[in-house]
Amino acid sequence: IVFRLNTENTSKRNMKKIILGALASLFIMCSPIKTEVRDDFRSSSEQETKNFLKEVNGTSKYKSVLILTKGYKGEKIMATQEGKTIYSKYPISNLKTHLADYFSFENNKILIITDNFSKQEVVIEPKNAVKYKYIYLRKDYNKDVATYKLTYSNTLRAM
Repeated sequence: IVFRLNTENTSKRNMKKIILGALASLFIMCSPIKTEVRDDFRSSSEQETKNFLKEVNGTSKYKSVLILTKGYKGEKIMATQEGKTIYSKYPISNLKTHLADYFSFENNKILIITDNFSKQEVVIEPKNAVKYKYIYLRKDYNKDVATYKLTYSNTLRAM
């Protein structure tokens, strides 16, 4: 009987682990943030790229540029690094250019983008940011739930 009780307890523990593992997998698969790496879109000219980087103070190798693209409708978007706000605006996406706003940030520090409307955060880790000059953040809606897509690139898309 003792052996049987231990087996039942072990079985229950294993079942709990399986259920928790399945739930964790489900949450990971349903993550509202998708990522990709892309350099295959039409790029800006070399001179446009230089002018853009100069405009956003992004010429340093320690700087990357976050470009907000589709899906922004005037909600407050904030970006912070080490507890300091580096961006706080209400961007609206241009329906023709699919561009809402952009800013440079230090790519060797964690960047946290907070969407005050959806109450979601997008975190950009330095290990990814240092490899790419341009990071595009797109916002989509699926059944009134905001989802995000991060695209890492070393190509400035034609604006």
